[in-house]
Amino acid sequence: MGVFKEEAHTFETVAKMQSQIFNDAADYGFPYKTKNVPESVSELIKSVKTLKELDAQFPEEKELVRNRTTWGDGVSLDVIIFWEQDEGMDCGTKYSIAFNKMKANHPSNLHKGCDAFISVNIQSHNEKS
Repeated sequence: MGVFKEEAHTFETVAKMQSQIFNDAADYGFPYKTKNVPESVSELIKSVKTLKELDAQFPEEKELVRNRTTWGDGVSLDVIIFWEQDEGMDCGTKYSIAFNKMKANHPSNLHKGCDAFISVNIQSHNEKS
């Protein structure tokens, strides 16, 4: 366990760059233009793809990428990285990631000119081994 430090760092880097999306809501995310995707967002997408490939390569292991959901112009998923085992529990971190496209001229959008946001919510995660 603990072999996914690069991926965790990528997710946490994007999480630190988040700001409030709308002036009338408590939604946070990292704004960007889809025609000029920042390297940090590209790295995050690459990390998710790598983890999905590992899930396919090792189907007998616990899934790393879970709960993928799509809606309109958005996608959400969870990535769970386990760091250790303790008393029959796998302990790690859950990264809930959401990709959202939106109209750049949304009236309460605080980031004019951006047409996409990526949100990363980080929390501890434990489950039975």
